[in-house]
Amino acid sequence: MSLALLCFIVATASWAHAAPAAAPLDPVIHALCSKDVVLLGEDANHAAATTLQVKSRLVERLVAQCGFRGVVFESQFYDMLAAQRHLAAGSGTRQQLTDAIGALWSRYPSFAPLADWLFKETRAGRIYVAGMDPQVGGITAYYTQQRLPGVLAGVLAGGRRRTCEQVIGRHDRWTYDDTHPFDSRALDQLRGCLRDIRAGLDARPAGVSPDVRAMADSYTDYLAFADGDPGGLRDRAMYANLKRIRASWPAGTRVIVWCASVHAARSLEGARPGVRPFGSYVHASLGDHAAAVGFSALSGSYGQVGGRGPAHTLVPAAPGSLEAVAYAHAERAPLRFLDRGQLRALGKVSGRALVYGTPYTLDWSKVLDGVIVLREESAAVARP
Repeated sequence: MSLALLCFIVATASWAHAAPAAAPLDPVIHALCSKDVVLLGEDANHAAATTLQVKSRLVERLVAQCGFRGVVFESQFYDMLAAQRHLAAGSGTRQQLTDAIGALWSRYPSFAPLADWLFKETRAGRIYVAGMDPQVGGITAYYTQQRLPGVLAGVLAGGRRRTCEQVIGRHDRWTYDDTHPFDSRALDQLRGCLRDIRAGLDARPAGVSPDVRAMADSYTDYLAFADGDPGGLRDRAMYANLKRIRASWPAGTRVIVWCASVHAARSLEGARPGVRPFGSYVHASLGDHAAAVGFSALSGSYGQVGGRGPAHTLVPAAPGSLEAVAYAHAERAPLRFLDRGQLRALGKVSGRALVYGTPYTLDWSKVLDGVIVLREESAAVARP
């Protein structure tokens, strides 16, 4: 365990007994508490243990102190929808929830306390959970692999039903072979099946489950970028799913979105030209009622996607960088929060608040509404 992570845990444990000003995350809560949608980003490798600890604490405090009731992960839309339905009915299990959230987070010990809390709160009906990613193929996405092909193809009849269940199932389980390769023909078959499924749904709208319609629409959005996504179609599809999710929850439900900073960003201009991120759609719709917060670190390490293999060491923050400026006069603080006004005052500076391994020189106030800079990051390692 890193010294910074130990300091953060000790500080967290003392918050209930300390004066409000002593809590490191109080400025973050103050900046986010009045928002309707909060996007909490992280490094694109999704393997940073200290970030997971801090984000988890933020989620719990935003729910307890500010009244947020929805938590949406950058996880598969379909499995999370099924998990939410089972949890609401009282039949869902913690394992089902963590499988639906996906191995990208659920296999890290540092995520386990949040998983416990989410399960308890969702089973009690105090919060809602969802996933917004239209992609399929997660290794713990058992609903998508086992049930979704039949659910979608069930709209059809006869031979077409059997064919589309096989086509969708082969893709969701990724059982392509020499006889059935994944190529343009396979993609055309998938798209044809979804066209027929949606036409079937349109033909009998009165008897259609809203969940089936939402999953068919999401799958169609996914197929638009299944063979490549140079412009951010996945981000647009995630926003479409967020709208579907919010429309299905009680009016006024305030939402926390857990995702990578490259998706949470207001804009990626200067970093990824031509790519419009998910956060840009949220901000265009909600304006100042939304906020996106990213993470960076002064030093430490971060893991590889999936938490396997050797950790990456963060290179020392360059003088004048976002990270160095954040700690210019607070060397011992476990974390520092720079709000949008402070980011604007910095002008264009180098920083790694999008991707730990790639610093960008940007006006960060145009990218994020705030950045949490950790004194020391620590690599997340997945359980065997």
